[in-house]
Amino acid sequence: MSAPRREDGPILADKSRTPGMFTSIAHRYDFLNHALSLNVDRRWRRLLVDACAVQPGEHVLDVATGTGDVAIEFARRTPAARIAGLDPSTGMLAVARSKVAGDPGAARIELVEGDALALPFPDASLDVVTIAFGLRNLPDYARGVNEMTRVLRPGGRLAVLEFLPPSGAARLVFRSYIATVLPVVGRAISGSPEAYRYLAASIGEFIGADVVRGLMSGAGLADVTTRRLTGGIAGLHRGVRRN
Repeated sequence: MSAPRREDGPILADKSRTPGMFTSIAHRYDFLNHALSLNVDRRWRRLLVDACAVQPGEHVLDVATGTGDVAIEFARRTPAARIAGLDPSTGMLAVARSKVAGDPGAARIELVEGDALALPFPDASLDVVTIAFGLRNLPDYARGVNEMTRVLRPGGRLAVLEFLPPSGAARLVFRSYIATVLPVVGRAISGSPEAYRYLAASIGEFIGADVVRGLMSGAGLADVTTRRLTGGIAGLHRGVRRN
């Protein structure tokens, strides 16, 4: 199943450039995330971790971990035996490493530089895989979901947290926000207009919940569901590998 493409000219055409763009804003990324979402992003991450229902001794991988917030949330709030966070951006991982080093509860976290389309983990080696607001940055959505499913053991869970195209009145407000406030504030604080133009375009043009569920089902996941969050601007998708 090929990944849908809804690209917006040169802004989204070459996603191989995204690790460098994220490195350029890594020093201000956490501050901007919390400020631009009015701290709602913290609640979304807690819901993601809760949805995975991690059991004692299980192994967790957070793909596109960025500055490590999801991995740290798993370390603080679950009995996972081992937690890995993977990201292609050296700058984002540098920030993540500094946060992990300063958090006594994060000793179980291993941070790895790597590609979500070629995960450096054996088949059926993990119990939980997550990706939070990273799927839309992958050059091939279907390949990414297939790869995350590949490393899950039977009974393992994949959870995808991502923005959704909102509907109704919320659609107008959300599109206006990401088209105006996000790039302007992001540029002013981070000093990288290109990165926040890209982020605004990638959020506004991402695929719908039905397509995400189709990708997950097509990869071999069962019991695939979507929970809409905060008026439907984000979706928490979950599926289980059966074999």
